[in-house]
Amino acid sequence: MNGQASFETARDTIRDELHIQSPAQFPYGTRGTSVAALASAILAPHDCVAISCPECTNCEYSEPYINDRLELVLYEKEDTPKSTCKWLGSLEHETHEKCPHCFSAMMQPVSFKSAPSVLVFEINSRNIKVSKTLKFEQEGETVVLDVKGLIYHGDFHFTSCMIGTDGMVWYHDGMTTGSSCENEGDFEKFSFRKLLKCKGKKLILVVYARVEL
Repeated sequence: MNGQASFETARDTIRDELHIQSPAQFPYGTRGTSVAALASAILAPHDCVAISCPECTNCEYSEPYINDRLELVLYEKEDTPKSTCKWLGSLEHETHEKCPHCFSAMMQPVSFKSAPSVLVFEINSRNIKVSKTLKFEQEGETVVLDVKGLIYHGDFHFTSCMIGTDGMVWYHDGMTTGSSCENEGDFEKFSFRKLLKCKGKKLILVVYARVEL
């Protein structure tokens, strides 16, 4: 079995499994589906990966940490910060609770229990800056996640760019490049605005992966 046939077999197997789990969300035929939902299903963690802690915005009152429903795909909201780095640092749930001590508003920040190996951001805004690295402080050490994949959409079709270990960007479009990829140049030379579009298609997902130093 050649590489293309192996890929198609794996793709069809995953598609069958996802359809069985959620036929409405992952239909057969020519109906489309959300690529963010697809990424979320594939990367669904087996255990809880995040925690949150309700705390007062005015005094020092806080409640115990609890397991949080956050997963490895982050969905953009209307008030998303100006960069993916700031977005990661401002994760929180809206809460209407009041502090039992001073009756001020409460907030519920969210954080990961440990630095994830993979993290995906859904992009809707045309103004957000795609940070090329994300950093987590973990047990006195800095864990770095780099951009490793970019998914684009347009005309009911997805394309992608992958960043190799040497920093080169490789473009792939199954309809035009087939099983090969085209070299697009050095990722460090890409501006954040250039990352938001690729050959007329809009960026919709950014994939970060852990860098082993």
